Amino acid sequence: MMRAMCGVKLSDRRRTEDLRGMLGLVDLLDQLAKANGVRWYGHVLRRDGDHMLRKALEFNGDGRRKRGRLKMMWTKQVEGEIQTVGLRREDAHNRAKWRDGVRKIAERVR
Repeated sequence: MMRAMCGVKLSDRRRTEDLRGMLGLVDLLDQLAKANGVRWYGHVLRRDGDHMLRKALEFNGDGRRKRGRLKMMWTKQVEGEIQTVGLRREDAHNRAKWRDGVRKIAERVR
């Protein structure tokens, strides 16, 4: 679909990322991915404390991490996103407020 919109054939050997840049879809896709991650995070936070997904989310492994710069964990990224729109973990139980926060994240690009 993107190739047809840009007038590029598969034989032209253009990367998909370049085509997204030509159409201006790069930022939009990133923001939608972040919004979907925050939406799923709220879904898991609303689960019972003994549910498998909730336990996996709150799992803290024993041991040491590698030397050097630590890789960003997914939960830290999502918590950073919810803070930018003024949400907290406790707000996940208020579905209307959480939904508004997810929409704010998704609309930042537009």
